[in-house]
Amino acid sequence: MSEETKTAILKEIRYEQHPIESDEALKGYIKDAEYNLNHYAGANIDYDKDLDARKLLKTYVFYDRYKRLAEFFSLYEGERSDLQARYYKPADI
Repeated sequence: MSEETKTAILKEIRYEQHPIESDEALKGYIKDAEYNLNHYAGANIDYDKDLDARKLLKTYVFYDRYKRLAEFFSLYEGERSDLQARYYKPADI
């Protein structure tokens, strides 16, 4: 994810969630969310183009900030599966 995208998402999170954490802490949450969603989808997602994935990333950050990731995984399994299906590329085996 580019620094511009990360900064834009950080600003959106500040506006939407009103977090008390520092920018550096929020960037850490964003980095964790990006890694998790990309790993689950099996692709590097362009969060500028895929607005559903961008929204899911911001939701991940929200749940991570409150240490509720198990709840996130339970509640958003359908969205994560949709993301995985969208980026799935069959192997040539």
